[in-house]
Amino acid sequence: MQLQCYPSKQLITLDTRNVIASGGEGRIYAVLQNPSLAAKIYHKPTDEDAEKLMLMFGKPPDVPIKAPEPGHTSIAWPINLLQASGSKEKIVGFLMSRVTKVAPIHTFYTPKTRREQKPLFDYRYLHRTAQNLAAAVSAVHFSGYVIGDVNESNILVTDTALVTLVDTDSFQVRDPYTGYVYRCPVGKPEFTPPELQGQTFRNIDRTPENDLFGLGVLIFQLLMEGTHPFAGVYQDSDEPPPIEARIKSGYFPYSTKRVPFRPMPAAPSLEILHPTLRQMLIRCFEEGHHNPHVRPDAKSWLSALKEAEDKLVSCVRNPQHKYGSHLRDCPWCDRAKLLKGRDPFPSRQAVESGQNLQPIPTKRKQLTPPKTQPVNVISQPRRSPAPQQRLTRQFAQYQPPISVSGMSSSRTSPPSPPVGSFQGFMQDTLWGTLWGGLCLAAILGANYAISDRDGGVILGAIFVGTIWGIFFGVIWGVLSLPPNYVWQKWQATIFGGITGAFCLTAIAGAVFGVVNNKPGSLEAIALGIFFGTIWGATWNIFKLPWAMPVGRLWGRQGAFFGWIWGAFLGTLIGAFLGVIFTLLPTFNGQNIPLIDFTKMLAQAIVIWAGLGCLGGSLFGSFLGVCGASPKLPGGFQPSGSKGAFLGSIWGTFLGAIASAILGGMFYTALSVMTSGTVVISPLVAAIVSVTGLGAIWGLFSGGLWGAFGRW
Repeated sequence: MQLQCYPSKQLITLDTRNVIASGGEGRIYAVLQNPSLAAKIYHKPTDEDAEKLMLMFGKPPDVPIKAPEPGHTSIAWPINLLQASGSKEKIVGFLMSRVTKVAPIHTFYTPKTRREQKPLFDYRYLHRTAQNLAAAVSAVHFSGYVIGDVNESNILVTDTALVTLVDTDSFQVRDPYTGYVYRCPVGKPEFTPPELQGQTFRNIDRTPENDLFGLGVLIFQLLMEGTHPFAGVYQDSDEPPPIEARIKSGYFPYSTKRVPFRPMPAAPSLEILHPTLRQMLIRCFEEGHHNPHVRPDAKSWLSALKEAEDKLVSCVRNPQHKYGSHLRDCPWCDRAKLLKGRDPFPSRQAVESGQNLQPIPTKRKQLTPPKTQPVNVISQPRRSPAPQQRLTRQFAQYQPPISVSGMSSSRTSPPSPPVGSFQGFMQDTLWGTLWGGLCLAAILGANYAISDRDGGVILGAIFVGTIWGIFFGVIWGVLSLPPNYVWQKWQATIFGGITGAFCLTAIAGAVFGVVNNKPGSLEAIALGIFFGTIWGATWNIFKLPWAMPVGRLWGRQGAFFGWIWGAFLGTLIGAFLGVIFTLLPTFNGQNIPLIDFTKMLAQAIVIWAGLGCLGGSLFGSFLGVCGASPKLPGGFQPSGSKGAFLGSIWGTFLGAIASAILGGMFYTALSVMTSGTVVISPLVAAIVSVTGLGAIWGLFSGGLWGAFGRW
């Protein structure tokens, strides 16, 4: 089967004879060109599947592993979308990293399968697995997604305790721009929180707190020998309720409250866990029963599990027995006696001799001499473990635990769009304030340098700023870039010079205006600060939709995206026409002074850009309704030239809208306060003018902010 990647159009061939997995939604195939990749192809692909995959492809979660094993991925996320060869729209599946040498997580926490297949996977490794699971869940939640179907089959683990979340296309995804939620329609009752028990998953929007219940269940099973936290012995005489009913009623057998269940006799005592972990389990299953928000989040689990692992010590009788230093004796030695010699963590010698694979000894009614009845035991050949049941790693070789410290907290996640976190909002608003003040001060400085007879002082400041900027750019390039990065060093030098000139122009312009009492200088800078603040807040609140819908780009969505493109293209065309019409008198031989020509050019660009932006917005919206709107190029927090291009498109749109609204409101308010009437023609002129200013401001500022990746 041959398919093409979207958007790269690269052709790939799937090995249809090698079906890795198959389910109700689709099949997973190997990729012939690249064995490290796998492709999931849907049986019946839908437009909603395509839209959801586009959103996921455009905004993958941060990978939370600092130094993973080669080829390992903690989240099997769509890394490319797949179209049928020759098709322009239909998304039929996606590419993802292929994980090998893994087993479902229940293989590791179930004592029997762990003894048989992973016998040297000790209690420290189980702590490490829980850490890595918590880190992966934290990365998913940090990026604004909800797993939804948390269960033991969707989590794969390596022999070195690395974790991979699979079946990611079933995650709940919220469009960060429109707010539409692509729900997770499935779930297992034993991992479903009490607030969702008995509900139809297709009809509800899930939250990260719902995932945290399932995460708590898995951590409990990892550290408590596979015991489900709500498994217990019923204390009443009637029929015991099923697990889902116990979860809904909050019958946690280890609860500090009175419940009709007590822990299973064969289950480990809760005392084997680190005290912090015990407290967090109480918060998750007891306190979180009525208030899901008090459940520990994934990052809190990660910290507590790391603390618990650091407190583990080795048993003197069996070094494979790891237990908390808060315990006096080794609980695993006692448990091995309780299980009649079935050691939950057998020693290396026992594994090498195959003792971990021997059947559970049966209790005989009477003892017989060795000569009369040893046959069933002695004559039975001792099985040696199969090669795939042995650990592929060396003994006691550990991978570093997953860390989420590399994830930046300044980037806002979009679980409740369009508003981001308060910290990110304030940060972007302050950046906008600084940016607006600097821009207007720089414009004043450039104007004074050209038009004022004492402007030579500002020209000198610009020269000094350029020299200093070049100096710092050269120093940065020499100290931080490799010797062969010649072009990058030149870029640093040029950028340093421009930045230095800009900053000194702004500073000199502000100082020159204040010292010489230039009329309107302070007002202009204050206006720049005001509009910059509005710009920073607007940029933070409204995020660009990185991944566009596929296959149904018409109607309201088409109108909206047509509006964006129309504003951008209309501004460019309008500004270009303004330049042309201003230059025509010069071409006809008219001698216009430079200052007058500069004013005419600025006025023409602003007015024509405003007209073009408004006209393009209306025309683009109309075309978008009819399905003629082009898609925005997708990307994940791009920077550089791509970031500048996307930022220019989005910045033009935001700047024009914000300016048109502010201009109309200010003119209307001013007219009402002065004359009491609003004249339509000046109102339209004001809206056109400020729209042009806002669009040009957004075009420039959005391009610059996008180039630096400030999304």
